[in-house]
Amino acid sequence: MEQEDSVRDRNRSPEDIARRKPRGAKAPAKSNRSEPPAQGEGLLSRIVDVVTGRASETEDKAPEDDPVKMLERDHRKVEALFEAYENAGEGARARRKEIVEQIANELEIHAQLEERIFYQAFKSVRPEEPKKLVRESFEEHKIVKTLLAELSALEPTDEQFDAKVTVLKESVEHHVEEEEDDLFPEAKKLLGDEGLREIAGRMRELKVKLQAKKRD
Repeated sequence: MEQEDSVRDRNRSPEDIARRKPRGAKAPAKSNRSEPPAQGEGLLSRIVDVVTGRASETEDKAPEDDPVKMLERDHRKVEALFEAYENAGEGARARRKEIVEQIANELEIHAQLEERIFYQAFKSVRPEEPKKLVRESFEEHKIVKTLLAELSALEPTDEQFDAKVTVLKESVEHHVEEEEDDLFPEAKKLLGDEGLREIAGRMRELKVKLQAKKRD
């Protein structure tokens, strides 16, 4: 077989030989996370929808039977809010403060959905590795909550304000990556369609209650 390849290679250009894929070469592993849209693709529209509340109105009209997709949708919403904060500019201090408050509200509700329902269901299906993943997630939530509490006591004019928002963004990004790459795929595999639907129903009900409480 190697002799046949050698004969064929003599009739091919160096560029063709260089492009040939070696036998046994594996395709690069794919991440469990969905690929983000191209930079700028619909970003401005998404940011406007999030900061004006139109995104929440649209999402509430479309019930989701998959709790993982519900949580991932929350992740995308918070990412858009962080983008809106950065695009607001240093001069828009009042707007930046408002966006940070929106981020805090979204993260607080999101954390309760995970801690009170999703993580508990995940721990119940297998006692060992899921518990480790959930313990790590709880610890990451504590870091985020501490940063949110510190930000709530600051004004955008304070020197530490922007720095703490940056640390918060990085902490959330790390948490999201671990959940979407490790915890969520494992949860979908272990819980099954019926279990996921039941969890989604409970999460929708709790989210409505938490959002109503925030408005009061």
